[in-house]
Amino acid sequence: MTDAINATKAQIRARVRETLDAMSDQQRHEGSVQACSKLLGLEAFGHASVIMLYLPLAKEVDVTPIAVQCFRRGLTVCVPIVDWKRRDMGPVEVTSLDDHVLDCDEHGVRAPKQCRPIVPEIIDLVVAPGLAYDCQGNRLGRGGGYYDRFLTRLRPSTTTVGIVFDQQIVDAIPTKAHDVAVDIVITDRRVMHAKAARTKG
Repeated sequence: MTDAINATKAQIRARVRETLDAMSDQQRHEGSVQACSKLLGLEAFGHASVIMLYLPLAKEVDVTPIAVQCFRRGLTVCVPIVDWKRRDMGPVEVTSLDDHVLDCDEHGVRAPKQCRPIVPEIIDLVVAPGLAYDCQGNRLGRGGGYYDRFLTRLRPSTTTVGIVFDQQIVDAIPTKAHDVAVDIVITDRRVMHAKAARTKG
C-alpha cells in the first residue's frame, strides 16, 4: 500500500513539474497577482496579526505582494528556515525582503541572514506552497515532510492556506497517516475551503 502511494505521488510530482516548466514567466506573474489578491480578501487574513509566508522558488506563486501588504499594515511576518541536518524547519521573523537581509543556504533556498525565532503557537495564518493540492486540502510537497511536521505544532485555531497555480490542482492526492491537510486552498482562479482539514485540538 505504501509503495503504491509513493508511486502515485511520484507520478503526480513528475506531471505537475512538466506543467510548471511549460508555463511562461508572464503566466506565472499574472497567476501570482491573482492568487495573492484572493488571499488578501480572506476573512482569516484580515483578522491575522502574525502571518507565516514563504520565500518563493522560481516556479512557485510569488507571495511577495502579501509580505509588502503585511509590512504596510504593521503585521508580524515570518518565513521558514530549514535545518537540513535535523530535517526540520521553524519560523523566523522578517521585516524586509530586500536582498541585503536575505541569503541563500546550501540548497539554494532563501532565508534571513539574522534570525529571530517565532513561536509557532502565536502564528494566526500560515501560507504554504506545494507541488500540488487537491480540493480537499491535501498537499503534495517535495517529499521531505517539512511542512507536515511543522503544521502539527500550530495551535488548533491557526488558519492554514495552500497557494498554487490552478494548473497544480489535481483530482486526488493519496495520503498517509502523517500527511497534514490545509484549511483553504487558493489558486489564481478559485478559493476552496477544504473538507479535510487538519486535526483540530
